Amino acid sequence: MLNCDIRSYGAVGDGAAMNTAAIQAAIDDCASHGGGRVTLSEGRYLCGFIALKSGVELHIERDAVLLGSTDAADYPEIETDFWLTEYAPRFNKRCFIYAEDCEDVAITGRGAIDCQGEAYIEPLSRERAMHSHWPYARKPHPALPGDENVDPFIKNIRSYSPGRVVLFMGCKNVLVEDVTLRNSPAGWGYWICGCDRVYFHRAQILASVLYPNNDGIHINCSQNVAVSDCTIVCGDDGVVVRAYSAPLGRDTPCEKVSVTNCNITSHSAGIRIGWYNDGVIRNCTFSNLTMTDSTTGIDLRLPNTPTEHRGSDQGFEATLVENLNFSDIVMDRIFYEPVYIHISERNLCAGVRRLYFNNIHARGVHLPAIIGRADCPVEDIYFTNCHFSQIARETIPEEDVGPHCDDREFSETLCLRHVKNVVMQDTAFTIG
Repeated sequence: MLNCDIRSYGAVGDGAAMNTAAIQAAIDDCASHGGGRVTLSEGRYLCGFIALKSGVELHIERDAVLLGSTDAADYPEIETDFWLTEYAPRFNKRCFIYAEDCEDVAITGRGAIDCQGEAYIEPLSRERAMHSHWPYARKPHPALPGDENVDPFIKNIRSYSPGRVVLFMGCKNVLVEDVTLRNSPAGWGYWICGCDRVYFHRAQILASVLYPNNDGIHINCSQNVAVSDCTIVCGDDGVVVRAYSAPLGRDTPCEKVSVTNCNITSHSAGIRIGWYNDGVIRNCTFSNLTMTDSTTGIDLRLPNTPTEHRGSDQGFEATLVENLNFSDIVMDRIFYEPVYIHISERNLCAGVRRLYFNNIHARGVHLPAIIGRADCPVEDIYFTNCHFSQIARETIPEEDVGPHCDDREFSETLCLRHVKNVVMQDTAFTIG
């Protein structure tokens, strides 16, 4: 196998020299010779935006670090005809590592991708922090030419940080193995969009739980995705499964996703399913998971769509979620509900049905809540061998719980509303 050491292309691992051109040259040369491995050996290699190519494995050795630039200018907006960038979540078209329409592409090794996320956030004032889920906020994007013509809403939520650390768009046969992604900025760790055959194995995401919007692995409109033996710590959702098709320009389901043998800590949801007007999410399994110190364990929330402005990742389809299995999961110190399902009034929804919860053992401040709509009940929910136990709010540090700033409804007891056919077998609830 061809092995291209980035030092042969002029890279310097002193943590100060900018290596974007050298690393990109190694990737391009490797791809032009039919593919192989691009290796980062011992050192700290400062870098901006790089694009992976088909057949290339980016291999980061144990003592090597791919160090993200702290200058937002080193992450230009993606320009492509392959997908509709105007529908990029949070209107942020920038990322650190990018792969588009690639096959047989990988990021491996026991080294690290360090995003230097502290450069992209700022602490909130005490007054603002009282109304926020996190004590930090994304730095606003600096003014750009033409900003006077940008919708004020869009300008307000655009951030200085790249929106994604790693973005795989429309790729096939993707592997992320062993590598540690740390210090994520206020942007998602991985966005897997429109992909097929994606494998995460023994990967780690170690981000601050205090930073906003730094999701772990965000799986969107993709098929045949397996996440196994991973550790995920982040401020926003740990693993997300969605079917937000707008960037692809065609309705594309998210299906055949498996998440197993993982440890998750998140100051949002451990597992998040769906959001604003997604399409079809079906046939997924989540098993052998441990979730601790998280706001919510399993969160299937279809929130109200904004009325004044289109949400940054608001789809155009009616959501259908069906055939999801959750089994052998332990949750402890959950700040709100271990299981939360809610269909809001202003959300296109074709149905939420056939959800299976087996051998779930959870301790949280609230018990599960399942809230459908009169015109769209949640249907066919099965709990087998589950135990949900309430814990005292006082046992959770206030800085972890944070204020409640969304449209969720809470109940001190098990909440079932507009639910059709709930079956509970060998399932217990300990209240208070």
